[in-house]
Amino acid sequence: MERTRDELVRLLFERGGSSVAELAAEIGVSPGSVRRHLDLLVAEGMLESRLEHQPRGRPLARYSLSARAEERTSAEHYQRLLARLSPALQSLPAEEVEGRSGEDLVDRLFDQVAHAVADEHRPAVNGRTLPERVTQTLRVLSTEGILQEVEDAGDFFRLRNVACPFRSTAAETHACCSADRRAIELLLGVPVEQVTTVAAGGHECEYLVRKDDDHGAGAGGLLPVVGQQGVSMSGAR
Repeated sequence: MERTRDELVRLLFERGGSSVAELAAEIGVSPGSVRRHLDLLVAEGMLESRLEHQPRGRPLARYSLSARAEERTSAEHYQRLLARLSPALQSLPAEEVEGRSGEDLVDRLFDQVAHAVADEHRPAVNGRTLPERVTQTLRVLSTEGILQEVEDAGDFFRLRNVACPFRSTAAETHACCSADRRAIELLLGVPVEQVTTVAAGGHECEYLVRKDDDHGAGAGGLLPVVGQQGVSMSGAR
């Protein structure tokens, strides 16, 4: 039982809102069994459910992790964040601290975190074209909990993440979300627009990257989508 529940939490962390049928098909158990596990997780405050209206028939219930469950699942990401914040704080020169507001200092610290993330993964992001770098950036930042999928939407790439790796921190300061965007931007070498964030109440964190910002970008087509469970393909939807 515990193994099934852990598997459901993992899937919802990686994929966001899912229905009973989708989860049952993924883990290979009956919908009735999945529903019982989901009901228990909702009662424990680990999951939330919402009704999604369908063109026909009854509304479809979709389940997603609660903020509490995301925090528990993100423990490893928080450890990485703390490990990067400490040296960033120690490296700030005295002249950059004096006279600055607390908000300015937090912004500066998280900007250094973004550079640290980019520096760590830059050797693995070496594609000559933008589509290559998008694929490589998705691969390395999926391990950070920052990105989960990319869609080739014609004139731009749409990068997404359905689970916030630092929900409580992001709720306290915009600098956390800005650092994620900045890390993506540093690795791609082109401007990145942050459209929505989970911390601001969105269902996902979404970033747009215009193809015409990089003269070496390819003409489009299908890109590998790299997530925690491997590679699949996504085109414009």
